[in-house]
Amino acid sequence: MISKHLQAGSALSLVYEREDPQAQINLNPTTSPETFDVPDANIIIRSSDLVKFRVHKSVLALASPFFRDLVSLPQPSDSESVDGLPVVEVPEDSELLNSLVSFLYPVRAVIPNSYEKVLYLLAACQKYEMVSVQSSIRAKVKCGEFPAPRGTESFPAYAIASISWLIPEMESAARQTLDHPMTFKALGKGLRLFEGWALRDLASFRSRCRDSLITCLDSFLEVRPPGPSSIWIGCPEALSRASRDYRQNPILPKWLSQFLLRNQNYLELETFTCSLDIHSTIRAEYLAAFQSHGSCHFCSAVHMNHGLTFCVELENKLTQAYHKS
Repeated sequence: MISKHLQAGSALSLVYEREDPQAQINLNPTTSPETFDVPDANIIIRSSDLVKFRVHKSVLALASPFFRDLVSLPQPSDSESVDGLPVVEVPEDSELLNSLVSFLYPVRAVIPNSYEKVLYLLAACQKYEMVSVQSSIRAKVKCGEFPAPRGTESFPAYAIASISWLIPEMESAARQTLDHPMTFKALGKGLRLFEGWALRDLASFRSRCRDSLITCLDSFLEVRPPGPSSIWIGCPEALSRASRDYRQNPILPKWLSQFLLRNQNYLELETFTCSLDIHSTIRAEYLAAFQSHGSCHFCSAVHMNHGLTFCVELENKLTQAYHKS
C-alpha cells in the first residue's frame, strides 16, 4: 500500500507499508552492498536497511511507470533530501535493491543467491511495473543463469509466488511439487509462508492430478478393443480363471491387471504421502511385472511383438495426464 503522503501528491519521500513476505522474513541474510552511486545522479532510493542508491530519475521513469509518476510530482520544500537530492524510501532491503538497480544500467546483473530471492525480485518488479526487467529475470532463470527451485524448494516457491500473484512461477512450482510428498516434513519451514487459500489450492491441484492419472490407468484396464490392453486377451492363465462366457467378458492376465491396479491403489491411498510422477517409473514396473509371468508363451509373444509400443503408450498417456491438470 502506498503511503497517504504519496496518494495526496504532497511528497517525493515514499514509504511502503510492509505487506510483502520479504519484509516478514529474511532468508539467508548477507552483508549490505556498498552504496550504489551513479555519476550525475539526481535522486536517491533508500532501502529498508538504509543503504542509499544514487540513480537517475530518467532511468527510473523509463523502466517503471510507477516511478515515472512518482518523480513527476512536485517536491515540497520540507521533503527529505541528502546532498540536495530527493529521497525515495522503499521496503526492499539493499541486497534485493542492488539486484534490481543492476538491471537498469549497462552493468552485469547482480545474481540472487537463492530462488526465494529471485521471487522477491520478481515481486518487486511487479509492484513497480518493471515489465521488461521482470521478463529479463525470467529469461535468466530459464537459461540457468539465475537460481531455480530444486527438490522440495518448490513448496516455499509456490507459497511466495502465490502471495505476489506471480502466475508463471506459481504454475511452475505447483507442477514441481507433484514430484514430492505433500507432507509436513516436505513442507518444512516453508509452511509458515503459505496463505490458507494457497495451501488449499495446491492440495486441490494435487487431487486433480491424481484423478487424471487414475482415469488414465482405468483406460488400460479396459479389455475390449480399441483399448490398448486388448492385445493381451488370450493368456492361458486368464482363460483358466475366466467363466464360460469368456468371449463376452474377457479378462486381462493377472500380472497385468495387478500391475495397473497396484498403481491405482497407490494413487488413491498415498495422494499426499507420495510423489505423483509415476510416469517416470512405470516402464520399469511394467517390465518387472511381465518378468514375473515370463513362462507364459502367449504373453511372451505379445511382449515381443507389441510390448514396447504398449509400454511407451502407457508411459506417454500417464505423462499427458500428469501435465493435464
